[in-house]
Amino acid sequence: MRSGFQGYLNAVRNPAFRRFWLGLMVSRCGSAFTVVALSWLVLDLAGPRELGLVLLCAGLPVLVCGPIAGRLLDRFPVRRLLFWDNTTRALLLLTLLGRPGVAHLCVVAALSGALAAVSEVSEGVLVPRLVPDEDLEAANSLLSVNWELAHVLGPPTAGFLIARTGTGTALVADAASFAVMGWLSWRLPDVRATTAPERRPAFATLARFPAAVVLTACATGFLFLSGATDLLYPVYARNVLHDDATAFGVLLGAAGTGGLCGVLFGLPLYLRLPAHTRLPVVIASGAPFLACLPWAGTLWAAAVLVAAASFLWAPFYAVERSSFQRAVPGEARGAVTGARSAVCAVGFPLGSAAGGALFGTSTPAAVVVLAAAYVVLATVPLLGRRALRASPAGHASPTPR
Repeated sequence: MRSGFQGYLNAVRNPAFRRFWLGLMVSRCGSAFTVVALSWLVLDLAGPRELGLVLLCAGLPVLVCGPIAGRLLDRFPVRRLLFWDNTTRALLLLTLLGRPGVAHLCVVAALSGALAAVSEVSEGVLVPRLVPDEDLEAANSLLSVNWELAHVLGPPTAGFLIARTGTGTALVADAASFAVMGWLSWRLPDVRATTAPERRPAFATLARFPAAVVLTACATGFLFLSGATDLLYPVYARNVLHDDATAFGVLLGAAGTGGLCGVLFGLPLYLRLPAHTRLPVVIASGAPFLACLPWAGTLWAAAVLVAAASFLWAPFYAVERSSFQRAVPGEARGAVTGARSAVCAVGFPLGSAAGGALFGTSTPAAVVVLAAAYVVLATVPLLGRRALRASPAGHASPTPR
């Protein structure tokens, strides 16, 4: 346990990683402001159908731009790409001040989504160049903290600001957060891959590394199940607990709290396991708590089960991403990470759609099926353990201090 927390300290003490981590934390909290502001703005201008269109425009570009971003990150200095990505997105947000139309919102959402691929793919490319191999899990876990904090702090703060000052304040706050990320990115060291970048097409490069294929399947499957699980909470509150939106809010709060604690305190527990068992255990560990939900009986018992499952699942991204970064050599990491991001992007929305169909039947039975699906997914890294053990050591870059 102590060695796990030492990894957190080592990562935070690394000046280059600390800049990147703090910049992403500020940027993601700001992005949570914009999600709330845009949703409110579109609903005020038009309606739910137009909101769905704007969100679609924001999410689709990663399917094309993820592989492109990966190629760029292999060939050009990461800090400069991050600077221009975040600076441009800040300027795009400022164009929404006033009374934009839905078409304008769609264009800005699509351009911002395309540019955001650089920042998202950069995590997989840059972190192994900034921290030593033994601190990868800790560094990736700290990056997961950013997402958890953004979801816990961003929406309530944004709602408070919008209610009192309008959507413009939230948009300006997000633009400022991108400017901060751009400034911190410019101050990062100019680290690059130690060998010439991979020249094959991105998806062909991904297929060259069996371990990367196995891990991408795990990540996509986990996102798929996460999409279904997120859809479960409102359905469970209504159909099983026979409660109102307050119960849904309590379940979401329990999931967020459990996830944040799991990212910080769960990872050291998993790091005590043998490396080849960590991923299967983290995927399957929350399933028993999820399967008990139909028999919880009360909202607070259900909240405890949800928090426990979220705690156990939260380290998945740190464990899986670190394994992925080690499985791919530095010269191909950008291309492979970009291709992987395009594949993984379909997991969550497809899972949400599948969850909608699944929970349209008997909710208790559907919960058990969903829990069993996590156990089935845990067999994927077990079946692919030969490929995972044979993966090359992809961490050969210098560690700036």
